Amino acid sequence: MGASRLSGSLLLRIVRDIADYQFGRGAGEKLFPSECVVEVSKRTGRPRYIRLDGDIIATIRYPDNMIALSLRGAERLRETLGDRAPRIVLRESGMERVLRGMSPLAADIQYCSDGIRPGEEVLVESSDGKLIAIGRAITSSRIMRELKTGAVIKIRKVKKH
Repeated sequence: MGASRLSGSLLLRIVRDIADYQFGRGAGEKLFPSECVVEVSKRTGRPRYIRLDGDIIATIRYPDNMIALSLRGAERLRETLGDRAPRIVLRESGMERVLRGMSPLAADIQYCSDGIRPGEEVLVESSDGKLIAIGRAITSSRIMRELKTGAVIKIRKVKKH
């Protein structure tokens, strides 16, 4: 990654502001502690990767400049926000589908958080509260509840079990 004319603390504030916008006020500071290192893109000079203890916990995705979480980042989000984290809980049939690398269907959803918007990062959990995947919402939470068929989350990463 390249160098930036911005200081590390300013880069971290920028990333925290994005997290506050995306996940709710106060999420940025909890999700990205002062030990985080923000790497910038060589090409654009903008924040690209956020690391904690050497591991990537999030990436700033382009062109929308929103945060895409790694599995470790998703676990941190769940720990810091608790039930306020954008998440869906799957029935057993949906779990099997996701673990095979497929996207969950509307019928697979047992619960979904209020306020999920299309394109937003969503934690995918089992009925016992364990993180199994991270994905991007295809529809809003309101539509997820109304649909009877069709994919509702595009799975990005599945946790190895």
